[in-house]
Amino acid sequence: MYLILAGGLFLGFLVFGFFFILSKFKEQYYLAPLLTFITALIIGFYSFFFVRGFEGMGYVFLAGGIFLISVLGTMALPLLTKSSKLTKVSIWDKIGLFVLSVLFFTTIFVVNLKDDDYWIIDEGHTVVNDDTYTHYRVSTISEGNKEIYLKLGEEYIGKKIEVEEINQNESTEVVLNVVEDENNPNKSPFIYIGLDEIKEPLTVSTTEGKEFKSALEIINE
Repeated sequence: MYLILAGGLFLGFLVFGFFFILSKFKEQYYLAPLLTFITALIIGFYSFFFVRGFEGMGYVFLAGGIFLISVLGTMALPLLTKSSKLTKVSIWDKIGLFVLSVLFFTTIFVVNLKDDDYWIIDEGHTVVNDDTYTHYRVSTISEGNKEIYLKLGEEYIGKKIEVEEINQNESTEVVLNVVEDENNPNKSPFIYIGLDEIKEPLTVSTTEGKEFKSALEIINE
């Protein structure tokens, strides 16, 4: 989520710069932070009323980054408007409008292109014993999305789980990387993964080829 927030800050900078250049033409400089704030507000409303659920949290952090830029822009506005060089419209401003627009939409496109259709709902460590077995469970969460809960047993004490990749071709294949964790030497890891959908048969395995069983499979053995 911090990466998304950083992306929001970058997009907020582009939006503020674009609107600041536009505000020069009418000499109404307050429009730059105001329109940047409105942009953040629109993204926030889109998140709550259209996306919703866990997927919407990414848009909330994105809107938060843009909102922070609007606040910082408001604070910096008196300094920006003091300089005659910064308030005078030049050919570079017209070029800047084009460049900032291209950067903004290119960033949005790249982010959407890298959307993996999964997200980490929660992760951590817990104390385990001999009776704790490694397993995963699948459940349905908000908006019909799916959740995979994976809990590792005693043999994975001192480890942590990282999502290597999730393939959604003809079936869903979750590939995890189980690595050492010096911060939790006496506990085993767990993770909750959210997905848009699960295409059966579902496979949950490690990068080394170790395949985990579902709780239902273990009960039926």
